[in-house]
Amino acid sequence: MLFYPFRTLITDSGIINFDKDFLRCTFISTHTIMKTSTNSLFVVILLVFTVLQSCKKDDNSQSTAPTTSILSEGMWKVSYYHDNGSDHTSDFSGYTFTFTSTGIMSATLNGIVTPGTWTNDDSSNEIHFNIGSSSPLSDLDKGWLVTSKTNNEIILKDDNSGSSEEVHFTKN
Repeated sequence: MLFYPFRTLITDSGIINFDKDFLRCTFISTHTIMKTSTNSLFVVILLVFTVLQSCKKDDNSQSTAPTTSILSEGMWKVSYYHDNGSDHTSDFSGYTFTFTSTGIMSATLNGIVTPGTWTNDDSSNEIHFNIGSSSPLSDLDKGWLVTSKTNNEIILKDDNSGSSEEVHFTKN
């Protein structure tokens, strides 16, 4: 048993706190202390686990990989297409796009494949498409500036500063 000058008595079975006149006391059993410590430990473990889970690699972070290596992996779709303030995304509904690292591209709609070509210049962040002779595919036939790229999405804006066209390719 230990007695502290601050009106606290510690025993094997718990802690006794006395008021300033030693008229009233409160008793906290060691069982309660251990239960509180166990609960606190559980909360700390849960917090650490949650923080570690949130540290997973984010596939939507900006990529420094060359645009060619990103586009040439998988199939892509147009998830956003705006031309001078008008939404034309639905014009590309059902199309899937593939790109090869050798500059060949294709757009497929209902089993019909439209071939094309593309070039990429990572030093100037610019892509040029040449695909199809009719809309909506021919709307892509121009130079585009890469404004953002992740492993799952590439955002392009028309390289003509007088135009406000923007297209987003998202991995399918």
